[in-house]
Amino acid sequence: MPYVAINSHLEELVKNLGELRIATPVEDPSYETIELMYRNASDSLENAIGKAIDSADQDYQEFVEGVTSAIASIHEAQKKIEKVAKAVKLVAKVLDIAGKIAGKLIKA
Repeated sequence: MPYVAINSHLEELVKNLGELRIATPVEDPSYETIELMYRNASDSLENAIGKAIDSADQDYQEFVEGVTSAIASIHEAQKKIEKVAKAVKLVAKVLDIAGKIAGKLIKA
């Protein structure tokens, strides 16, 4: 069986975890877990450089399937974070305008 490197899969996972970590507010309960996963993926990538595995290996097959699903989940999480950020930005704008209006209100 041919041997393959897992670097590219791990590089993509590290890249996406890094983006998710940046997009996640530090106050979010998941932030520390994301940070830990990012560090673990980075360490795994560092250890995998220059090494290969049999492409028929069951663990390798499971890894390839899992990393694809994991990256898809990261993309979904990023979309949700972007939606929340957009909502927060819109609400902040509306509250700013409401504050300006409050200064213009007169007693009826």
